[in-house]
Amino acid sequence: MKITFEYLSIINFKNHTSLDIHFKDITNIEGRNGAGKSTIGDAPTWLLFGTDINGSKLDPKPIGENDSETTVLLVLNVDGKEFQLTKSQKKTAKYFINEVPEKATKFNELVSELFDKDLFLSIFNPTYFSSQNWQDQRKQLLQYVPEPLNKEVFAEIHEMSVNTLEPELKKHNIDDLEKVHRDQYNKLDKSSERAGERVVTLREQLEKYKFDNLDRVNKKTLQQLEAQKGEINKLQSQNQQVNNKISTIRAKMSTLYTQLKRQREKVMAIKNEEINLNCSTCGQSLNEESIGEVKKNKQLVFSKEVEYGKELSAEYSQLKIELEELENTNQIPIDQYLLEQINNEIIQIRTQLNQMNQVERLKAELIDAETNKEEIRTKRNRSLAIIDAIKEFRTKRSELMVKKIDSLFTNISVKLIELLKNGEERATFEIEMDGRPFSKLSSAERIKCGLELSEVLSKQSEVIVPTFIDNAESILKFSKPTGQLILARVVDTDFNIKTISLEEEVVNV
Repeated sequence: MKITFEYLSIINFKNHTSLDIHFKDITNIEGRNGAGKSTIGDAPTWLLFGTDINGSKLDPKPIGENDSETTVLLVLNVDGKEFQLTKSQKKTAKYFINEVPEKATKFNELVSELFDKDLFLSIFNPTYFSSQNWQDQRKQLLQYVPEPLNKEVFAEIHEMSVNTLEPELKKHNIDDLEKVHRDQYNKLDKSSERAGERVVTLREQLEKYKFDNLDRVNKKTLQQLEAQKGEINKLQSQNQQVNNKISTIRAKMSTLYTQLKRQREKVMAIKNEEINLNCSTCGQSLNEESIGEVKKNKQLVFSKEVEYGKELSAEYSQLKIELEELENTNQIPIDQYLLEQINNEIIQIRTQLNQMNQVERLKAELIDAETNKEEIRTKRNRSLAIIDAIKEFRTKRSELMVKKIDSLFTNISVKLIELLKNGEERATFEIEMDGRPFSKLSSAERIKCGLELSEVLSKQSEVIVPTFIDNAESILKFSKPTGQLILARVVDTDFNIKTISLEEEVVNV
């Protein structure tokens, strides 16, 4: 995009009551200090952005002329298309596009479409770029200079770093990749420390177990002892069963003995009971037949009770026989000392076997812990390798970027990166000329730096706008910018403006 100034008209703007300028390729503005040369540079920027040439807010009214209306009219040519922009201000601002009144919003939208404010000011005013803070300077320059391609950087770094980064950069950009693996490395580094502590703990636990007679401890010995104990328990159970039966029979015999005793007494009572010869109801004497019936009933009851007594006696006798047989049973005596000794040996072997199982479990856990530790270490080292490769990539990319930017300049160089002691990079921005920082340059040198920067920005952004050089008398030789040139010089003459076209300049040469 090429933008040229064709005509500027200013009324009541700072120290100019009325001024018209028809621009050519070169416009020379001369005069004594205070004649209003710098004001001509402020007029276009106030019209476009409401600022002076340095980007600061500007009140354009002439001193002591509060009732005057300030007007700036600028005719621009943008790639062959002409625009007439006007701004008037007394109490409030009024805007015009091609003489048509418009709202500020539409006016500002048109200006934004034509050019970026910082880019315009940096090209129009060679001292504007350096007046910004270094972050804005860096950002503005880099946005018009594309970074080296990944393949360009890969061609300059170690093959191992290329093999590490190339597949990863297909999934993430370099910034996200670094965030992912820095976060992952920090987590894995802590996990690795914990995994190492786990391995040490398990090894210490294993060292506590000492088995001097471990070879003699086996399951077969335990099985033999438990079988021996089982036989003893079996005999003990059999003896207990006999003793339980004896106790049960004795209890039954004791109960039967009591029942037999009572039954004998009952039988003897029936036997010795006298027959009542009188009726129990009316008291009259019984006849022979009734007496016979009474005797018969008595005999039946007596016989029944005697028979029951015999049954009890027979049951008692049978229990007595069973008791004698059980009491005569040959019970094998139990060696309680041997049983206790066997139990102690079983407990000791089981304890040792449990310890052996614990050792085997700890060994298995130790193997898992060491495997886990190695896996974490491998992953952590992988992330560390990627981080280191990113450092190398960034360093080389920065070197290539610096070379790329330095190749754009003739007399100046730009410092973009500061290398820290830990090997990491920190963004910076510093302009140098002949090895000297911008802050140490003279006013003339600073203007020359600004002109070269403006020209680079113009070429890289492919935007051409006029360049206004104030105090141009301080520089004797410099390369003409691609766009129109407006020079303001302090000379001991009256204020005057001279314009020259390139054709006229060639003829004069």
